[in-house]
Amino acid sequence: MNILQSSAAELMDDPARATEELRGSFRDLERMNRFLGAHAIVRAYLNRVLPVWRSRPAPARSVLTVLDVATGGGDVPTAVAAWAARAGIAVRIAAVDRHPTTARLAGAATASCGAVTVLQADARMLPFREASVDVCLCNLALHHLTPEEGLALIGSLNRVARIGFLVVDLLRCAAGYGGAWLLTRLSSNRLIRHDGPLSVRRASSWDEYRRLAEAAGIPGLRLVRHPFFRVSLSRIG
Repeated sequence: MNILQSSAAELMDDPARATEELRGSFRDLERMNRFLGAHAIVRAYLNRVLPVWRSRPAPARSVLTVLDVATGGGDVPTAVAAWAARAGIAVRIAAVDRHPTTARLAGAATASCGAVTVLQADARMLPFREASVDVCLCNLALHHLTPEEGLALIGSLNRVARIGFLVVDLLRCAAGYGGAWLLTRLSSNRLIRHDGPLSVRRASSWDEYRRLAEAAGIPGLRLVRHPFFRVSLSRIG
């Protein structure tokens, strides 16, 4: 069974949101991303990228370059840096977010990780040249955009990435909404309790993701369902 889509604004998107409230929400989101599989989806994708990256000429594979779009609290670039350290490869990660307070918090959260640089930039207007990084990542940002903006974002990620890109977001369905509502009751953070269930309602259904993938018109684009009501769109090669 599906649920009615919503376009109501998430509290987290308010540029005037209090710093400490945002910081607390990002701590909760990091735990959710870690335990509900978002980080695992990213690692699995990067493991598939590695053979392609390693097959390139030596100068092009000295450092794996990654762009994380709409980085939030910076937990994804931190997870990528840890993955690269375990894999024994050099990595350089640019993490961007349009929200100035969010970008500042992400910078503080990743300050001890020399591989990560945080910049303020809008996912809808990425200031990066064509094929300027190896891989683009985007976790839980698509549902913050209109369908037209989401389609444009996928096109931008495809343009900027030499090897490929990965977009991960939520699946809009009744079970996913119920799970999000129950899970977020465990948090005392007002943003998490409000935005978690709303994020599911703002997300796309499976049929809508299929139409988005078709509209993108990108050869080799993969659309995959994952546990805990996650969906990914990705390209490699």
